[in-house]
Amino acid sequence: MISLEEGRYKEEVYAMWQRNFHDPVPYADFYFEEVYGKNKVLLNIQEESEADEPIMMGMLHLNPYTLRIKGDSVPAHYIVGVATDEEYRRQGVMRELLIDSFQRLKKNGEAFTYLMPADENYYLPFDFRFGSCQLEQEIECFSNAISENHETNYVFQTIEKGNLSEISHIENEKKDNTFAIHTKITPEYLDRLEKETCSDFGKLLFVYRDGVYTGRFVVGAENDYMVVSQVFCGAKEMREEFLFQVLNYCEQEYHYGKYQLILDESWLDVLKKTGNYRGIRVLPVRKRPIIMFRILNLEAMGNYFTASGENHGFLRITDQCFEELEGIYEWNISEEKCTIHKCEDGQPDPDCGEISIGDLTAFLFGNKKNETLNEISGLTQKGCELLSEIHPLNLNCIQEIV
Repeated sequence: MISLEEGRYKEEVYAMWQRNFHDPVPYADFYFEEVYGKNKVLLNIQEESEADEPIMMGMLHLNPYTLRIKGDSVPAHYIVGVATDEEYRRQGVMRELLIDSFQRLKKNGEAFTYLMPADENYYLPFDFRFGSCQLEQEIECFSNAISENHETNYVFQTIEKGNLSEISHIENEKKDNTFAIHTKITPEYLDRLEKETCSDFGKLLFVYRDGVYTGRFVVGAENDYMVVSQVFCGAKEMREEFLFQVLNYCEQEYHYGKYQLILDESWLDVLKKTGNYRGIRVLPVRKRPIIMFRILNLEAMGNYFTASGENHGFLRITDQCFEELEGIYEWNISEEKCTIHKCEDGQPDPDCGEISIGDLTAFLFGNKKNETLNEISGLTQKGCELLSEIHPLNLNCIQEIV
Protein backbone atom coordinates (compact mmCIF):
# COMPACT_ATOMS: atom_id res chain seq x y z
CA MET A 1 0.00 0.00 0.00
CA ILE A 2 1.26 3.47 -0.89
CA SER A 3 0.77 6.03 1.86
CA LEU A 4 1.69 9.70 2.18
CA GLU A 5 3.97 10.20 5.19
CA GLU A 6 2.64 13.06 7.32
CA GLY A 7 5.15 13.22 10.16
CA ARG A 8 4.27 9.99 11.91
CA TYR A 9 7.20 7.97 10.59
CA LYS A 10 9.95 10.58 10.39
CA GLU A 11 12.38 8.63 12.58
CA GLU A 12 11.77 5.44 10.58
CA VAL A 13 12.26 7.33 7.30
CA TYR A 14 15.52 8.80 8.61
CA ALA A 15 16.72 5.30 9.52
CA MET A 16 15.80 3.95 6.07
CA TRP A 17 17.58 6.91 4.45
CA GLN A 18 20.79 6.10 6.31
CA ARG A 19 20.52 2.36 5.71
CA ASN A 20 20.34 2.94 1.97
CA PHE A 21 22.40 6.10 1.35
CA HIS A 22 24.96 6.17 4.21
CA ASP A 23 25.19 9.98 4.19
CA PRO A 24 27.43 11.78 6.69
CA VAL A 25 25.29 12.57 9.73
CA PRO A 26 25.55 16.39 9.30
CA TYR A 27 24.27 16.10 5.72
CA ALA A 28 21.42 13.76 6.64
CA ASP A 29 20.49 16.07 9.51
CA PHE A 30 20.45 19.03 7.10
CA TYR A 31 18.03 17.21 4.82
CA PHE A 32 15.66 16.18 7.57
CA GLU A 33 15.74 19.62 9.22
CA GLU A 34 15.60 21.86 6.13
CA VAL A 35 13.84 19.81 3.43
CA TYR A 36 11.76 17.16 5.15
CA GLY A 37 8.28 18.39 5.95
CA LYS A 38 8.30 20.83 3.03
CA ASN A 39 8.27 17.89 0.64
CA LYS A 40 6.01 14.89 0.11
CA VAL A 41 7.23 11.46 1.15
CA LEU A 42 5.54 8.36 -0.24
CA LEU A 43 5.89 5.11 1.68
CA ASN A 44 5.27 1.60 0.43
CA ILE A 45 3.94 -0.15 3.52
CA GLN A 46 3.28 -3.82 4.17
CA GLU A 47 0.00 -3.81 6.05
CA GLU A 48 -0.18 -7.46 7.01
CA SER A 49 2.62 -8.19 9.43
CA GLU A 50 3.17 -9.80 12.79
CA ALA A 51 4.48 -6.52 14.17
CA ASP A 52 2.21 -4.02 15.89
CA GLU A 53 3.15 -1.34 13.37
CA PRO A 54 3.04 -1.59 9.54
CA ILE A 55 6.39 -2.40 7.95
CA MET A 56 7.99 0.19 5.65
CA MET A 57 9.37 -1.56 2.57
CA GLY A 58 10.35 1.46 0.48
CA MET A 59 10.09 5.23 0.10
CA LEU A 60 10.17 8.01 -2.48
CA HIS A 61 10.56 11.75 -1.80
CA LEU A 62 8.98 14.46 -3.97
CA ASN A 63 10.86 17.70 -3.40
CA PRO A 64 9.15 20.90 -4.67
CA TYR A 65 10.97 23.36 -6.91
CA THR A 66 10.01 26.15 -9.23
CA LEU A 67 11.52 25.75 -12.68
CA ARG A 68 11.91 28.48 -15.25
CA ILE A 69 10.85 27.06 -18.63
CA LYS A 70 11.53 29.44 -21.49
CA GLY A 71 11.16 32.34 -19.08
CA ASP A 72 7.98 31.19 -17.30
CA SER A 73 7.83 29.96 -13.69
CA VAL A 74 6.48 26.41 -13.46
CA PRO A 75 6.00 24.31 -10.29
CA ALA A 76 7.65 20.89 -10.45
CA HIS A 77 8.73 18.04 -8.20
CA TYR A 78 12.19 16.51 -8.13
CA ILE A 79 12.22 12.79 -7.26
CA VAL A 80 14.89 11.93 -4.68
CA GLY A 81 15.41 9.39 -1.93
CA VAL A 82 14.02 6.41 -3.84
CA ALA A 83 14.93 3.42 -1.68
CA THR A 84 13.81 -0.13 -0.99
CA ASP A 85 15.18 -2.03 1.97
CA GLU A 86 17.24 -5.02 0.88
CA GLU A 87 14.83 -7.76 1.94
CA TYR A 88 12.02 -6.26 -0.18
CA ARG A 89 13.93 -5.61 -3.40
CA ARG A 90 12.89 -7.13 -6.75
CA GLN A 91 9.29 -7.38 -5.55
CA GLY A 92 7.84 -4.36 -7.39
CA VAL A 93 8.12 -1.98 -4.42
CA MET A 94 9.87 0.78 -6.39
CA ARG A 95 7.53 0.34 -9.36
CA GLU A 96 4.48 0.91 -7.16
CA LEU A 97 6.05 4.04 -5.68
CA LEU A 98 6.96 5.50 -9.08
CA ILE A 99 3.57 4.83 -10.67
CA ASP A 100 1.79 6.36 -7.66
CA SER A 101 4.01 9.44 -7.86
CA PHE A 102 3.26 9.79 -11.60
CA GLN A 103 -0.46 9.75 -10.89
CA ARG A 104 -0.22 12.28 -8.07
CA LEU A 105 1.91 14.72 -10.05
CA LYS A 106 -0.22 14.43 -13.20
CA LYS A 107 -3.35 15.08 -11.12
CA ASN A 108 -1.55 18.12 -9.71
CA GLY A 109 -1.21 19.48 -13.25
CA GLU A 110 2.51 18.84 -13.68
CA ALA A 111 3.67 17.98 -17.21
CA PHE A 112 6.84 16.10 -16.22
CA THR A 113 9.06 15.08 -13.35
CA TYR A 114 12.82 14.58 -13.08
CA LEU A 115 15.54 12.91 -11.03
CA MET A 116 19.30 12.36 -10.71
CA PRO A 117 19.79 8.59 -10.95
CA ALA A 118 22.28 6.60 -8.92
CA ASP A 119 21.96 4.02 -11.72
CA GLU A 120 20.14 4.93 -14.93
CA ASN A 121 19.23 1.27 -15.51
CA TYR A 122 16.74 1.46 -12.63
CA TYR A 123 14.78 4.19 -14.41
CA LEU A 124 15.04 3.43 -18.12
CA PRO A 125 12.20 0.82 -17.88
CA PHE A 126 10.00 3.61 -16.47
CA ASP A 127 10.67 5.79 -19.54
CA PHE A 128 12.98 8.28 -17.84
CA ARG A 129 15.53 9.63 -20.30
CA PHE A 130 18.54 11.91 -19.93
CA GLY A 131 18.06 15.53 -20.94
CA SER A 132 20.74 17.37 -18.98
CA CYS A 133 24.50 16.93 -18.70
CA GLN A 134 27.27 18.39 -16.60
CA LEU A 135 30.86 19.08 -17.56
CA GLU A 136 33.71 17.77 -15.41
CA GLN A 137 37.35 18.76 -15.75
CA GLU A 138 40.34 18.20 -13.51
CA ILE A 139 43.25 20.63 -13.19
CA GLU A 140 46.45 19.66 -11.42
CA CYS A 141 49.43 21.65 -10.10
CA PHE A 142 47.44 24.88 -10.17
CA SER A 143 49.77 26.40 -7.61
CA ASN A 144 52.38 26.74 -10.37
CA ALA A 145 50.25 29.43 -12.02
CA ILE A 146 49.96 31.66 -8.95
CA SER A 147 52.27 34.53 -8.27
CA GLU A 148 52.86 35.53 -4.66
CA ASN A 149 52.36 39.15 -5.70
CA HIS A 150 49.17 38.44 -7.61
CA GLU A 151 46.79 41.40 -7.30
CA THR A 152 43.09 41.26 -7.98
CA ASN A 153 40.05 43.50 -7.86
CA TYR A 154 37.88 40.48 -7.07
CA VAL A 155 36.32 40.12 -3.62
CA PHE A 156 34.99 36.82 -2.24
CA GLN A 157 32.26 36.91 0.40
CA THR A 158 30.11 34.45 2.29
CA ILE A 159 26.34 34.72 2.16
CA GLU A 160 24.83 38.16 2.79
CA LYS A 161 21.08 37.98 3.21
CA GLY A 162 20.60 41.63 2.30
CA ASN A 163 21.89 41.04 -1.23
CA LEU A 164 20.11 37.77 -2.03
CA SER A 165 17.09 39.30 -3.78
CA GLU A 166 19.30 41.27 -6.17
CA ILE A 167 21.55 38.25 -6.76
CA SER A 168 18.52 36.04 -7.49
CA HIS A 169 17.16 38.56 -10.01
CA ILE A 170 20.50 38.78 -11.81
CA GLU A 171 20.89 35.00 -12.00
CA ASN A 172 17.37 34.32 -13.25
CA GLU A 173 17.60 37.01 -15.92
CA LYS A 174 20.89 35.64 -17.24
CA LYS A 175 19.76 32.01 -17.11
CA ASP A 176 16.46 32.81 -18.86
CA ASN A 177 18.56 33.95 -21.82
CA THR A 178 20.78 30.86 -21.78
CA PHE A 179 18.67 27.85 -20.81
CA ALA A 180 15.36 26.40 -21.92
CA ILE A 181 14.95 24.99 -18.39
CA HIS A 182 16.66 26.04 -15.18
CA THR A 183 15.84 26.07 -11.48
CA LYS A 184 14.48 29.40 -10.31
CA ILE A 185 16.87 31.08 -7.92
CA THR A 186 15.37 32.80 -4.86
CA PRO A 187 16.79 34.12 -1.57
CA GLU A 188 15.34 31.03 0.12
CA TYR A 189 17.08 28.79 -2.44
CA LEU A 190 20.46 30.43 -1.82
CA ASP A 191 20.02 30.34 1.95
CA ARG A 192 19.27 26.61 1.80
CA LEU A 193 22.20 26.03 -0.57
CA GLU A 194 24.49 27.65 1.96
CA LYS A 195 23.21 25.37 4.75
CA GLU A 196 23.53 22.30 2.52
CA THR A 197 27.09 23.26 1.59
CA CYS A 198 28.09 23.75 5.23
CA SER A 199 26.60 20.38 6.19
CA ASP A 200 28.99 18.77 3.70
CA PHE A 201 31.96 20.79 5.05
CA GLY A 202 32.09 23.10 2.04
CA LYS A 203 31.71 26.83 1.48
CA LEU A 204 29.39 28.93 -0.70
CA LEU A 205 31.06 32.11 -1.91
CA PHE A 206 29.76 35.15 -3.79
CA VAL A 207 32.18 36.95 -6.08
CA TYR A 208 32.29 40.73 -6.67
CA ARG A 209 34.46 42.59 -9.14
CA ASP A 210 34.92 46.29 -8.47
CA GLY A 211 31.92 46.07 -6.13
CA VAL A 212 29.61 44.52 -8.75
CA TYR A 213 28.16 41.01 -8.32
CA THR A 214 29.88 38.70 -10.80
CA GLY A 215 29.00 35.16 -9.77
CA ARG A 216 29.16 32.44 -7.15
CA PHE A 217 30.49 28.95 -6.53
CA VAL A 218 30.73 26.17 -3.97
CA VAL A 219 34.05 24.65 -2.95
CA GLY A 220 34.67 21.54 -0.88
CA ALA A 221 37.14 18.66 -0.58
CA GLU A 222 36.38 15.27 -2.13
CA ASN A 223 38.90 12.46 -2.40
CA ASP A 224 42.15 13.93 -3.78
CA TYR A 225 40.61 17.08 -5.24
CA MET A 226 39.04 20.32 -4.19
CA VAL A 227 35.75 20.36 -6.05
CA VAL A 228 34.38 23.63 -7.45
CA SER A 229 30.67 23.32 -8.31
CA GLN A 230 27.39 25.26 -8.44
CA VAL A 231 29.25 27.83 -10.53
CA PHE A 232 27.47 30.89 -11.92
CA CYS A 233 28.98 33.74 -13.93
CA GLY A 234 26.53 35.63 -16.08
CA ALA A 235 28.94 37.58 -18.31
CA LYS A 236 30.25 35.15 -20.94
CA GLU A 237 33.19 37.38 -21.83
CA MET A 238 34.39 37.19 -18.19
CA ARG A 239 34.06 33.46 -17.66
CA GLU A 240 37.65 32.40 -18.34
CA GLU A 241 38.99 35.11 -16.05
CA PHE A 242 36.30 34.27 -13.47
CA LEU A 243 37.38 30.61 -13.31
CA PHE A 244 41.01 31.62 -12.93
CA GLN A 245 40.15 33.97 -10.06
CA VAL A 246 38.05 31.27 -8.37
CA LEU A 247 40.88 28.73 -8.58
CA ASN A 248 43.37 31.35 -7.45
CA TYR A 249 41.25 32.11 -4.38
CA CYS A 250 40.89 28.41 -3.55
CA GLU A 251 44.62 27.79 -3.91
CA GLN A 252 45.45 30.71 -1.64
CA GLU A 253 42.96 29.39 0.95
CA TYR A 254 43.53 25.63 0.77
CA HIS A 255 46.85 24.98 -1.08
CA TYR A 256 45.43 21.82 -2.63
CA GLY A 257 46.94 22.14 -6.10
CA LYS A 258 44.39 19.71 -7.59
CA TYR A 259 40.89 20.81 -8.56
CA GLN A 260 37.83 19.37 -10.20
CA LEU A 261 35.46 21.74 -11.96
CA ILE A 262 31.78 20.73 -12.22
CA LEU A 263 29.91 23.05 -14.58
CA ASP A 264 26.76 23.23 -16.66
CA GLU A 265 26.95 22.66 -20.42
CA SER A 266 27.06 26.37 -21.29
CA TRP A 267 30.70 26.48 -20.09
CA LEU A 268 32.00 24.09 -22.76
CA ASP A 269 33.64 26.75 -24.95
CA VAL A 270 35.40 28.31 -21.95
CA LEU A 271 37.24 25.26 -20.67
CA LYS A 272 40.83 24.72 -21.69
CA LYS A 273 41.77 21.85 -23.95
CA THR A 274 43.82 18.95 -22.64
CA GLY A 275 47.50 19.76 -22.13
CA ASN A 276 50.13 21.51 -20.03
CA TYR A 277 49.96 25.26 -19.53
CA ARG A 278 52.86 26.90 -17.67
CA GLY A 279 53.19 23.80 -15.55
CA ILE A 280 49.43 23.29 -15.09
CA ARG A 281 48.15 19.89 -16.18
CA VAL A 282 44.65 20.10 -17.68
CA LEU A 283 42.82 16.79 -18.11
CA PRO A 284 40.10 16.11 -20.72
CA VAL A 285 36.60 17.50 -20.26
CA ARG A 286 34.04 14.80 -19.50
CA LYS A 287 30.41 15.34 -20.42
CA ARG A 288 28.31 13.30 -18.02
CA PRO A 289 24.54 12.83 -18.28
CA ILE A 290 23.10 13.95 -14.95
CA ILE A 291 19.32 14.59 -14.98
CA MET A 292 16.62 12.27 -16.34
CA PHE A 293 13.15 13.52 -17.27
CA ARG A 294 9.81 11.71 -17.45
CA ILE A 295 6.76 13.09 -19.26
CA LEU A 296 3.50 12.78 -17.29
CA ASN A 297 1.06 14.89 -19.30
CA LEU A 298 1.76 15.27 -23.01
CA GLU A 299 -1.05 17.76 -23.56
CA ALA A 300 0.43 20.08 -20.91
CA MET A 301 3.89 19.69 -22.48
CA GLY A 302 2.60 21.48 -25.57
CA ASN A 303 2.60 24.75 -23.59
CA TYR A 304 6.41 24.73 -23.54
CA PHE A 305 7.17 24.24 -27.24
CA THR A 306 7.39 26.33 -30.36
CA ALA A 307 8.46 25.24 -33.82
CA SER A 308 10.38 26.48 -36.83
CA GLY A 309 7.33 26.11 -39.07
CA GLU A 310 3.70 25.02 -39.21
CA ASN A 311 2.67 21.37 -39.22
CA HIS A 312 -0.19 19.10 -38.21
CA GLY A 313 -0.62 15.39 -37.68
CA PHE A 314 -1.75 12.48 -35.52
CA LEU A 315 0.82 10.49 -33.53
CA ARG A 316 0.32 7.34 -31.47
CA ILE A 317 2.12 7.36 -28.09
CA THR A 318 3.01 4.10 -26.34
CA ASP A 319 3.91 3.90 -22.65
CA GLN A 320 5.13 0.69 -21.07
CA CYS A 321 4.30 1.56 -17.46
CA PHE A 322 1.94 4.57 -17.30
CA GLU A 323 -1.11 3.58 -19.33
CA GLU A 324 -2.86 6.92 -18.76
CA LEU A 325 -0.49 8.49 -21.27
CA GLU A 326 -1.08 6.01 -24.10
CA GLY A 327 -3.21 6.99 -27.06
CA ILE A 328 -3.38 8.95 -30.30
CA TYR A 329 -2.60 12.67 -30.07
CA GLU A 330 -3.35 15.45 -32.50
CA TRP A 331 -0.43 17.87 -32.90
CA ASN A 332 -0.74 21.43 -34.21
CA ILE A 333 2.56 23.28 -34.24
CA SER A 334 3.63 26.74 -35.34
CA GLU A 335 6.27 29.36 -34.60
CA GLU A 336 4.04 30.84 -31.89
CA LYS A 337 2.78 27.76 -30.07
CA CYS A 338 2.26 24.02 -30.03
CA THR A 339 -1.00 22.33 -29.03
CA ILE A 340 -1.19 18.61 -28.33
CA HIS A 341 -4.63 17.08 -27.83
CA LYS A 342 -5.44 13.47 -26.91
CA CYS A 343 -8.09 11.99 -29.18
CA GLU A 344 -10.83 10.22 -27.25
CA ASP A 345 -13.52 9.37 -29.80
CA GLY A 346 -13.25 7.93 -33.26
CA GLN A 347 -9.48 7.31 -32.96
CA PRO A 348 -8.18 8.89 -36.19
CA ASP A 349 -5.50 7.24 -38.31
CA PRO A 350 -2.06 8.03 -36.81
CA ASP A 351 -0.59 9.40 -40.02
CA CYS A 352 2.62 10.32 -38.16
CA GLY A 353 3.09 6.77 -36.91
CA GLU A 354 4.05 5.65 -33.42
CA ILE A 355 6.69 6.57 -30.85
CA SER A 356 7.33 5.44 -27.29
CA ILE A 357 7.14 8.04 -24.53
CA GLY A 358 10.78 7.23 -23.72
CA ASP A 359 11.98 8.05 -27.26
CA LEU A 360 9.80 11.15 -27.33
CA THR A 361 11.21 12.31 -23.97
CA ALA A 362 14.79 11.83 -25.20
CA PHE A 363 13.97 13.96 -28.23
CA LEU A 364 11.96 16.73 -26.57
CA PHE A 365 14.43 17.29 -23.71
CA GLY A 366 17.57 16.69 -25.73
CA ASN A 367 19.41 18.29 -28.59
CA LYS A 368 17.65 17.27 -31.78
CA LYS A 369 20.86 17.71 -33.79
CA ASN A 370 22.05 14.53 -32.06
CA GLU A 371 18.78 12.65 -32.52
CA THR A 372 18.10 10.55 -35.63
CA LEU A 373 14.34 10.42 -35.91
CA ASN A 374 14.59 8.15 -38.94
CA GLU A 375 15.98 5.43 -36.65
CA ILE A 376 12.70 5.27 -34.71
CA SER A 377 10.98 2.47 -36.62
CA GLY A 378 7.41 3.43 -35.75
CA LEU A 379 7.55 6.97 -37.14
CA THR A 380 6.34 7.69 -40.66
CA GLN A 381 8.07 10.25 -42.86
CA LYS A 382 5.33 12.69 -41.90
CA GLY A 383 6.02 11.98 -38.22
CA CYS A 384 9.73 12.69 -38.67
CA GLU A 385 8.92 15.96 -40.42
CA LEU A 386 6.47 16.98 -37.68
CA LEU A 387 8.88 16.38 -34.79
CA SER A 388 11.90 17.83 -36.59
CA GLU A 389 10.13 21.21 -36.65
CA ILE A 390 9.89 21.37 -32.83
CA HIS A 391 12.44 23.28 -30.75
CA PRO A 392 13.48 20.93 -27.92
CA LEU A 393 13.90 22.04 -24.29
CA ASN A 394 17.68 22.26 -24.34
CA LEU A 395 20.03 23.56 -22.81
CA ASN A 396 19.05 22.68 -19.24
CA CYS A 397 20.60 23.74 -15.93
CA ILE A 398 19.51 21.65 -12.95
CA GLN A 399 22.32 21.25 -10.41
CA GLU A 400 20.52 20.37 -7.17
CA ILE A 401 21.43 17.19 -5.30
CA VAL A 402 18.23 17.03 -3.23
